[in-house]
Amino acid sequence: AGGCGGAGSVPLLRVTTVYRPSDAMKPLFRARGATDGRAFLDEAQVLAILEAHVAAVSAGGGAEGGGGGQSSHSAWALDPLLSDALFRGGEAAKDPQAGAASMPPKEVRRRFLKRLEQWTRVSGGALEKPMHARGEPPKVVLTTEQRRGHSVTCVAELAAYSIDPYTAARELAGVCGATANVEEEALKSGVQKRVVSVQGLWDRSITEWLAAKHGLPPSCVENRAAAMKGPGHAQKKEKKATNVRRA
Repeated sequence: AGGCGGAGSVPLLRVTTVYRPSDAMKPLFRARGATDGRAFLDEAQVLAILEAHVAAVSAGGGAEGGGGGQSSHSAWALDPLLSDALFRGGEAAKDPQAGAASMPPKEVRRRFLKRLEQWTRVSGGALEKPMHARGEPPKVVLTTEQRRGHSVTCVAELAAYSIDPYTAARELAGVCGATANVEEEALKSGVQKRVVSVQGLWDRSITEWLAAKHGLPPSCVENRAAAMKGPGHAQKKEKKATNVRRA
């Protein structure tokens, strides 16, 4: 997964994919010295663990005191730990390849990554520390609605990325050349929900601003306005905000 970077007074957010071993994979990780099953690892780190395991088995050291078959450049031997990591539990156990003695390295890597727990790490920006979410990252939500005959674009869930709504409203007013304010709502939980509302249809320009100013990629923005059918819900392509500048 890609990250976003850039220069500015506030660092841009960086969004990356990280992994944790599933229960079936933890014995292999422990055998290679990665004993903290809750640690977050990037793709290069988990593939290095896989390749170190294959090399150890190929050298005759085995996994945990046992020997293993020889691996080659064209096929890697699937010792019991690697076989469990790829096939034990769930739908993978029904895979026709379950029980295979060897497999091409490219296919082993693909299956190994697929079996890991996938998380999204968000760091930088105004976040005090990196945030981790299982699977997809949290979304900033863009919607449009009609109020007294006028279109309004609403920006919700900015707090997920520690983006101040009042600062956002001031900046979006300049970016879009439109009135913008913050609407507050007290939820039953006691949390104060704050939504930025901008006069007019500006969903596309706001998405561009979130990327340029804060480093938020499209995967972190849910533009519900763009998904709605019919005219009058989303910003027209020829309508542009001229003040979007990269931080």
